[in-house]
Amino acid sequence: MNGHFLSIDGLIMWRQATSLVYHGSWSLSPTVWWGDYVRSSYRGVGASLQYVPGLFALDWLSGHLPVQAGPHYDFKLFYGDILYILSGAPLWALVTAVTAYLVGLTARVLGGDHKQALWAMAFYGLGSPAFAASRGDWPQPLVAICWAAGAYGCLRYLNDRRGRWLWLAGIAVFYGVLTRPLEGSLLLPAELILLLPLIRRNPGAGGSQIGAWAVGIGVTMLTNWARFGGPLNFGYAQSQEAWTTPIWIGLPGDLVSPGRGILWEFPALVIALVGLVYLWRRRDRWIAIALGGLPAVLLVEASLYVDWVGGWDWGFRFFQPALPLLAGVAGVGVVALPRALRLWLPAVVLGVGLIWNAPVILTDLLAGYGAAYADGAANFRLDAYPPIGAWRFLHHLRPQSGLDSAGIDLVWLRAYTYVGPLALVPFVLLIAGAAVLWRRTWRELRRV
Repeated sequence: MNGHFLSIDGLIMWRQATSLVYHGSWSLSPTVWWGDYVRSSYRGVGASLQYVPGLFALDWLSGHLPVQAGPHYDFKLFYGDILYILSGAPLWALVTAVTAYLVGLTARVLGGDHKQALWAMAFYGLGSPAFAASRGDWPQPLVAICWAAGAYGCLRYLNDRRGRWLWLAGIAVFYGVLTRPLEGSLLLPAELILLLPLIRRNPGAGGSQIGAWAVGIGVTMLTNWARFGGPLNFGYAQSQEAWTTPIWIGLPGDLVSPGRGILWEFPALVIALVGLVYLWRRRDRWIAIALGGLPAVLLVEASLYVDWVGGWDWGFRFFQPALPLLAGVAGVGVVALPRALRLWLPAVVLGVGLIWNAPVILTDLLAGYGAAYADGAANFRLDAYPPIGAWRFLHHLRPQSGLDSAGIDLVWLRAYTYVGPLALVPFVLLIAGAAVLWRRTWRELRRV
């Protein structure tokens, strides 16, 4: 964790939650100025609702929320919110961890063994932009967990016909719509395709998912009405929402550009394609169509979007919801590799993903990388590749103050400034615990 916000989007989602819990209002209290006065969150309400339990639990810290000092860019709202450090930031790490677990379960239900499930989890949690997303604070990781839960629920229902899996899939669609109406809605046709072999005999299986989607749409319209005065008003200016990027610019940019290319930030995509072919040849064709078609649709949609770069962020942020599906298929794809490739290719693609993630995890996006590569042309430059370009914004190891963005961007090192070496104790314990768990897992795998 870095313990601070990376975007105005994240700040506004958080302040929407604090306003709801502590003031009972859809209007931000106090109002946030960021180039203009922001009076309500323009993000799906699901991204704010995740904070509600933690805010109730730590309401005694509500008086520590930073207050903006006048109409100017006040970065203490980003870096000086202790309530967010304790209540908000850990949720993003938890979301990534739970999603990785669902990825492993998906690989298992697709026919993979324990080793392939672990490969799938590693591809997602360590070798993809999901690692960066565990630091917050855009809504795409929440959509990713919904896509992972929805696919897993449908696959489990295909296996044992237990109604609880339909409930899981329905909740995933519902919350996905609340978080990002477009991407949440895209999950619905994928679920219906997965359930297609059973829908003729049991129409209720598909009807339950359509119903969950409809409820999500209804709640979204009601919150739009409460926040912006109309059910179809999502808080964006009409000029901000368009799909006008030429495909010959957006698609190559999202696939191979140094700053946004999926192949560099998630190289396990190559093995995922092998996994899709494997599922197709195994006659699980509806599964292959659903798990491969949904990411393909998202890729095209995001490439056509007017801001295909996605602003100040690490990698191809708009594609993050698809990563759990592809990582699960990649885990199964490992077994379909020729033996000669199976011995080294999974480790290589995981290593390349880790290399991409290293500067993403250790440097602060707001130190300069985000601003330097926030337009289409800049992302095609070689230095936009984070392992080349991001390190130049790291000037010393430990942040010298709470607002310092030039040091290693870990919350433990930021806390060192205030409490000294004691701040590193939780970090050391967490790393040691991870090492012990890894060692135990490795031993168990050698016995299989």
